[in-house]
Amino acid sequence: MLTIYKHRNGGGVMQTNKIETGVWINVVAPDQKERAELMAQTGAPEDFLLYGLDPDEGARFEYDDDTDSSLIIYDMPVPQRTERSNGYETIPLAVIVTKKCIITIHTEDIPLMQYFAEGKVPSFDPRNAYHSAFQFLYQVSVSYLTYLRDINKARVQIENKLQRTLRNDELYGLMGIQRSLVYFMMSLRTNRIVLDNLGRGNVLHLNEEELDYLDDITIENQQATEMAQISNSIIRETADTYSSVINNNMNGVMKFLTSYSIILTIPTLVFSFYGMNVELPFAGTHWSWVITIGISVIIALVLGIQFWRNKFF
Repeated sequence: MLTIYKHRNGGGVMQTNKIETGVWINVVAPDQKERAELMAQTGAPEDFLLYGLDPDEGARFEYDDDTDSSLIIYDMPVPQRTERSNGYETIPLAVIVTKKCIITIHTEDIPLMQYFAEGKVPSFDPRNAYHSAFQFLYQVSVSYLTYLRDINKARVQIENKLQRTLRNDELYGLMGIQRSLVYFMMSLRTNRIVLDNLGRGNVLHLNEEELDYLDDITIENQQATEMAQISNSIIRETADTYSSVINNNMNGVMKFLTSYSIILTIPTLVFSFYGMNVELPFAGTHWSWVITIGISVIIALVLGIQFWRNKFF
């Protein structure tokens, strides 16, 4: 699906049906016919269009001398809902800048693109292609910080629940958060490489304002990276702590059960002795069964007191 936007007087963009110079084309899962139309009317290389549709494509920057076109693939976070937990993953966002227009390509509808389409970024002007491309990258970098704050809030809630009771649902929640942080850290690392390549040598002949904007994106990316690393460290320490708590609880339960098993074994031993067909003390008396129970209780009490002193239970 192709959606075309052009600059609107007063700020923002408005939708149009014509591909002309200075427009922004938002492309979602295009078919072969739409790709052919893009190639014919914008001059975008076919490889660039296909790279943007590959869900496994890593973040990178590429420049095509023949068509004077640039490709920026930048990993962006998106929510991921599962049966066990709510987490996040990252998908590639392809931004293609040609001599005629700017193109964004992705395989699914992204709310961030709607943010630009609705004019919520008044300074967004697709006629200034590279500045617009950097605005996309900036908002993606900021979205990492937003999602990381949500992740931290979810982590605190799960930790509070785990302090009251250890349940599998909370542990699955921690696992989902940790998986999200791994995705974030890997993507932020590759995004940083893309930003460094864009600024190194100024291959795109960016002006001073665009270079400053690129520095701002790099700063946001670095903040998100540090925040993700801190959150991941806290998650690891939390998981290790609760793993130790679970092991300690299990050891306590096993110690308790073992101690009581030993104590309950005493009456069985005493009754077994008096059940033998041999001469034993008090076996011939009328109160032998009471004496047997008394011996069992005394020995069990002695063992119980000894276990209690050694804090076995």
